Amino acid sequence: MKFLLLYNPVSGRSNFKIHLQEIKELFAKTSHSLEIYESKAAHDLDHVALEESSNYDVFLVAGGDGTLNEVLNGVMRASKKPSLAVLPSGTANDTAAILGINKSIKRSLDIYFNETPVMMDVNQINEQYFLYTAASGLMTRVSYDVSRRHIKKYGYIAYMIAAVKDLSNDYRYPLRVKYGDNQTVSIECAMVLGLSSNRVGGMRLNNFSHSKLNDGLFELRFFKRVKSFWRFRLLSSFIRGGKKLREDLQIASSRFEIETSSNVDWNADGEFSCKGSVVIQTHKEAISVYASRKVKKKCF
Repeated sequence: MKFLLLYNPVSGRSNFKIHLQEIKELFAKTSHSLEIYESKAAHDLDHVALEESSNYDVFLVAGGDGTLNEVLNGVMRASKKPSLAVLPSGTANDTAAILGINKSIKRSLDIYFNETPVMMDVNQINEQYFLYTAASGLMTRVSYDVSRRHIKKYGYIAYMIAAVKDLSNDYRYPLRVKYGDNQTVSIECAMVLGLSSNRVGGMRLNNFSHSKLNDGLFELRFFKRVKSFWRFRLLSSFIRGGKKLREDLQIASSRFEIETSSNVDWNADGEFSCKGSVVIQTHKEAISVYASRKVKKKCF
């Protein structure tokens, strides 16, 4: 098979380059071919993925969730879609964890050399595609607001510090949500969190849902502000693995139409996506990905 390694040289702590020789040597022991492309600028990999999709069997993506999201958006616009494989080298690496891929390059490549890929859902918020999460409100700006300098110096701790600071902000915004068979609900929130898996922000939320990665559904939880100590209550939900609070609303659907204020920011796969009203929809089994045997058995 023909592999194209697409990597982001500034992802995480910017040290992926030191692994290139090891990767070349591991490929040399197989019948697979490898070519390498280094990202030159933001959104560069989006364009390269679109242009090169018909020329390769597998895109091997090295970076964090934002790097993989760039490649995904290019692939989803292409007529021929190569399989996606991840070499985690970002800070949180949620997508890699969801797919059961750890930071050992040799173990990861063993999966890609010996396992068959599986079809996975792809989600979309307005014009942007994403794999596992979309969110707005409290703490959802943290993943893209933290400076590259702080990430390189402090790693994941930089995100935790920013999250604590964001708790002091007063989030309160109205939404009107249409979903399913013309069902609607109006609600005021401090946060909206959507997941197609059980992990976000480096945390496992085993009590959030039991969704599958190819069931054609996306789940949104709306965190209300109807009681005192709402910040403490919201944090307690995360501490308890995403356990739903009595006052909150959770909906699973293949499509949501959400009307809200024009100043509401939306995050998709940890990157800024858009502002204001959105349509979120799920494309069932739209892309081929590599995952560990354990994850394929449990999550597909």
